[in-house]
Amino acid sequence: MNKPFFTIVIPSLNEEINLPILLESIKNQSFKEYEVIVVDCFSKDSTKEKVEKLMEKMPPLQFLQRKTKNVSQARNIGASLSKGEYLVFFDADVEIGELDFLNKIMEHIKENQLDMLTVWNRPKTKNIVGRLTLNIMNLCMSAMQKFKPAANGPCIIIKKELFSKLKGFDETIVFGEDFEITQRAWKMGAKFKVFPKPILYVSARRFEQEGIPTTVYKTVRSLLHQLFIGPIRKPIFEYKMGGHVFKETKK
Repeated sequence: MNKPFFTIVIPSLNEEINLPILLESIKNQSFKEYEVIVVDCFSKDSTKEKVEKLMEKMPPLQFLQRKTKNVSQARNIGASLSKGEYLVFFDADVEIGELDFLNKIMEHIKENQLDMLTVWNRPKTKNIVGRLTLNIMNLCMSAMQKFKPAANGPCIIIKKELFSKLKGFDETIVFGEDFEITQRAWKMGAKFKVFPKPILYVSARRFEQEGIPTTVYKTVRSLLHQLFIGPIRKPIFEYKMGGHVFKETKK
């Protein structure tokens, strides 16, 4: 394969259920000019075995195991090995909802001359907590994109050249690294935009299991901290990661 247009970077930790679903949705894309790099933090479930079974079906797939301190470091490791012109950072529990997702993303980039973009996050389930939380986040991202832009963590797309200039994600940040890198890119003059489509499904398992009060508390507190104090470099609330922490509810 020639130089890919996209490098898709996916951090993972104990995502034996969700990661294969995401990889299958990538494999089925009509646009094929991509490579995939999974950076796994030594999952203790069968994540590694399930990804290895998919490698024969997905030639441009690398599976790395690295001990990382946070998701930012895992993303940076994947990006350092990338060959694509644009980096697509996915969380391991998302699922592409359209066969021409990558093609539409490329069209958005070229039509708008974008350096960075994201899409709305649609919940995988019909649970009211997940739907309400993600809908609010989507509306806020769209409303703020011209004066306080933010790309939500499940899907961040950025030109590799810009990512290199920014020196990647700030690995000292424990929460909100997605907001922080978007702000740095914007201050550097990057052109950024939020799109309702193409469709991307996102797990709302954390919101569904923590409930509305906890979800609202963490969302508001983290937003206020980032707006008025700065990046969150020390934990301000508990935020566990990994597929072993939150189980998926039925679709």
